[in-house]
Amino acid sequence: MKRSVVSLLLITTLALPSFAQSNMADYWMNKGIALDNLGDYQGAAEAYRNATRENPSAYMAWNNLGLDLLNLEMYNESIEAFEKVISIEPDFAWAAWNNIGLALAALGSYPQAIDAFNQSLEINPKNVKAWNNKGFSLLRFGQIVESIESFDEAIRLDPTISTTWYYKGLALLSLGNSRESVAAFDNAVRIDPSFAMAWNYKGLALASINQTQEAIEAFENATIADPNYSEAWNNMGLMLNAAGRYQDAVDAFDKAIAANSTMP
Repeated sequence: MKRSVVSLLLITTLALPSFAQSNMADYWMNKGIALDNLGDYQGAAEAYRNATRENPSAYMAWNNLGLDLLNLEMYNESIEAFEKVISIEPDFAWAAWNNIGLALAALGSYPQAIDAFNQSLEINPKNVKAWNNKGFSLLRFGQIVESIESFDEAIRLDPTISTTWYYKGLALLSLGNSRESVAAFDNAVRIDPSFAMAWNYKGLALASINQTQEAIEAFENATIADPNYSEAWNNMGLMLNAAGRYQDAVDAFDKAIAANSTMP
């Protein structure tokens, strides 16, 4: 099953609705938030655009517009919205730089994304999201050791984010540090037992150090978390075959084929 790595990144949350004021920009802003809650990002983006037309200095409307444009994969437009936030409200620039970094990472512009996350961290060194996202971009850019350093700083600030442990595990695994990566994936699934990808990669790490039974159990947990996870079913089949459990392996491969055939 295809997984989007970008979807696991951390964005600044939407602004809360306004109750105190009563002007047209606020009405559009509040409508946008309600539409976001419905998952209607296109409609919400239009509402935020109307809010900015009514009040061009409404930096949170620009911020929310940028977030919706991110969701709509309109990355260049989202960057323009976040740049508006920075020009209007420097005190919120740390969040806007983080979100600019996300848009740049989604475009594959990892060096520029890293620069954006550094801008965010220069303003707010305790911005866990920026440390996490910087680590991801460093990982994608092939700077593995530096990515682990970023993940470690994110973990120092907040050890409860499962995706940080997951990406640290990926970085360690890519360096061949399989046992350390297993420990990182363990932390990810301890925090979020339904984290199917973390279970799958834990299984791969265990398989690489010939812990076949433990790998099978990890792949099984991945398929429990996501029964349509074709890669995990396939990996389980490979390990079952290696363990001499041939019929179980065939069953797993059948499920991998069935899950993959249902993909859009």
